[in-house]
Amino acid sequence: MKFSRRQVLRGAGGIAVGLPFLEALAPKRAVAQAMPKKRFIGIYHPNGVFTPQWFPTAGASETDFSLSPIHQALAPFKSKCLFTSGIDMQVAVTGPGEQHQRGVGAMLTGAKLDMGTFVGNDGSRAGYALGPSIDQTLVGLIGQGTVVPSLQLGVHALLPNVAGVVSYRGSNQPLLPQNDPRLTFRTLFQDVSTPPTELDKLRARRRSVLDTVQSQLASLKKQVSSSDQARLDQHLTLVRELETRLTALPPGTCGTPTEPGQIEYQREAQFGVVTQLQMDLLALAIRCDLTRVATVMFSDAMNHITLPHLNINSDVHNLTHYSDGDPTRAQVGVRDTWQTGVFANLLQALDDITDVDGSKALDNTLVFWGSDVSRGNVHAHDDMPFVLAGGGAGFRMGRFVKWSHAFHNDLLVSIVNGFGGSLNTYGAQEFCRGPLSNLT
Repeated sequence: MKFSRRQVLRGAGGIAVGLPFLEALAPKRAVAQAMPKKRFIGIYHPNGVFTPQWFPTAGASETDFSLSPIHQALAPFKSKCLFTSGIDMQVAVTGPGEQHQRGVGAMLTGAKLDMGTFVGNDGSRAGYALGPSIDQTLVGLIGQGTVVPSLQLGVHALLPNVAGVVSYRGSNQPLLPQNDPRLTFRTLFQDVSTPPTELDKLRARRRSVLDTVQSQLASLKKQVSSSDQARLDQHLTLVRELETRLTALPPGTCGTPTEPGQIEYQREAQFGVVTQLQMDLLALAIRCDLTRVATVMFSDAMNHITLPHLNINSDVHNLTHYSDGDPTRAQVGVRDTWQTGVFANLLQALDDITDVDGSKALDNTLVFWGSDVSRGNVHAHDDMPFVLAGGGAGFRMGRFVKWSHAFHNDLLVSIVNGFGGSLNTYGAQEFCRGPLSNLT
C-alpha cells in the first residue's frame, strides 16, 4: 500500500488520522534538506496578574535573573523564555468599551474597538476589534497547506462577544474559540466531508477512530524504518489515549441522559479537565502538522467565574480588584501559578516533538502569553505581563528585558516580522514606532 505525502490514514466514512513526520513518506532528497515548520501559539488569561509575585528579579545583566515565585514551573525552560517589562498596551487606554474589553480586543490586533452594543462591566458599550490579529496574519506566512489553517481554542471562554475573542480574521470579523474538546477533536481528526453521524456511530459502538485504519497501520509499519516505527507508535498511542479519555468521561447526572463522552465544558468544575484535554489536543495537532497557528483563551475578559479545581470559590474577576497588600488578592497568584504550570506543560509537549531536521518543535515555535490588563485592581495597561517562549521568531531568549514605555503594537510588528513579514506598523498606527528593539 502506498501512502500520500499528506500523511493521513483514512478509514470508514472518510475519517482521517494525521501522522507525524516519517522519513519513509518524504522524498530522499527532502529528508536531507527538510526545513522545520514554523508555528505560533497565542495564550490569553484574563484580568492581569498578581504583580508582587510576577516579575523576575533582575541581576547584573538581562540573562542574569531569578524567576518569580509564580514562574518556578518554567525553570526547565528559563533559557527558552523571554520575560518582559515596560511594554504598554497604550492602544487600549481609551476608545469605545471598558478596560477589559479594550485590552482583550487589542492583545493580538493592536487595534481599537468599534462602536457597538456589547455591555462591559461598567456599563459602557463596544463592538469588535477594528483589525486582524497577528495569528491570522501569520496564517498567510506559515499556516498554508495545513488541514486547519488556524485553531481557536477556549476553556470556559463562553461569551459570544468582544470579551470572549482574541482572534480576528479582519476588522469586525471575530473567530470565536471552540470550548468543547469533542468538537476540537472532530475539527482536527474528522475530515470535513465526513458526515458527523459516521463518527457518532463509531463512538456509540465504543470503537476508536484508529480501529477503522488498522489494516493501513499494519501495512505502513512494514514499509518504514525502526525509527519511523517508534515515531508512529508514540504518536498513535497519544491519539488512542486522548480518544479514550474523551469517550470515557461520565455522562451528566441530571436531566436527559447524555451521549457517552459528552463533556460539560460549560461547568466551572470542569475547568481543569477541559484545560488538559484542549492542551493535549493542541500538542497533538502540532505533532501531526494539522495546524501551525493557534490561540487559546482561558476564560473571557469578564471572567466572573470560580475555579474549584484550585479551591478558589470566589469570583476571580472580583479577586483581582483587591489591593496588592490584601491577603485575599493572593488567590490571583494561585491562579497565575497554575496558569504557569499549564504554559510549562505546553512547552514540554513542544520540546518532546522532534522536527524533520532533528530540532525540537519548541525551537521552531513562538508561544506568546498575555492578558487584557496588567493589574486588575487599577485596570492598568502599562507594564503588561507578557511572556514569550520558543525560537520560532528568532528572538534572543533566556532573558528578562526591561523597556521604557514601549508600545505593545511594536511587539506585534516584531512577531510578524520574525516569521518573515516586513511590517513597520500593526493595528492602530499612532501606537507604532517600528519593530521593537532588543529582541533579535
